[in-house]
Amino acid sequence: MQLKKIVNILNFNLLPVHLEKNENKYAAVGILIVNSIEVLFIKRSEDMPTHKGHIAFPGGRSEENDMNIVETAAREVSEELLIPINSFKPLGYLKPINTIEYQYKVHPIIFSIEFKPTTFDKKEVQSIHYASILDLNNPLNWEYEGRYTDDWVYKIDNEELWGASAKMVRNLLNIQLAI
Repeated sequence: MQLKKIVNILNFNLLPVHLEKNENKYAAVGILIVNSIEVLFIKRSEDMPTHKGHIAFPGGRSEENDMNIVETAAREVSEELLIPINSFKPLGYLKPINTIEYQYKVHPIIFSIEFKPTTFDKKEVQSIHYASILDLNNPLNWEYEGRYTDDWVYKIDNEELWGASAKMVRNLLNIQLAI
C-alpha cells in the first residue's frame, strides 16, 4: 500500500514549518510507520524506572539540548533502536496525552521509516514488535479490560498494548470503541 493511502487512513496533524522551543518539562514518543503498512512497538526493559515491561513506543523525557518535541522523539527513537536520525522522517503529530506516572504531557510524533529496525538498546528495550495498520484499525481486534473507563487492549505477539500507548493508536486511527 502506498504511503499516501496509509496517510489518508491515519488521523494526525501535519507538523508546522517552525516548531517553538518548549520550555516546559515534557516527554515525546515516536510512532514509526514502517513501510507504510505497520506500526513499530517496543517492549520496555524491566530495568526502566517507569512503564517496566510495557508495550510502548520508543520515547522519553526531553533533555536540555532538545529544541522541540520532534527532536526529543527523534533522539529517543535513535537511542532506543540504535538507528541514525536521518533514517526516518517526521510526518506529523497527535495531541499530547497525560499519563498516570508523569506529571507532564507525552507528545506523540509520527515518523515514516522504510525498513524494519532489528537492533535495540538492551538497557531500555527487551524486544521490538510490529502490528499491521489494517489489524490495528479493526475494532474487533480490541478488547475492553474494564480496569478504567478507557481501558481498551490490543494483543501483539501475546503481549498487551494498553494505557497511553493504546490510546495514542486509537487516536492515530480515529477508532471509536464503546462498551
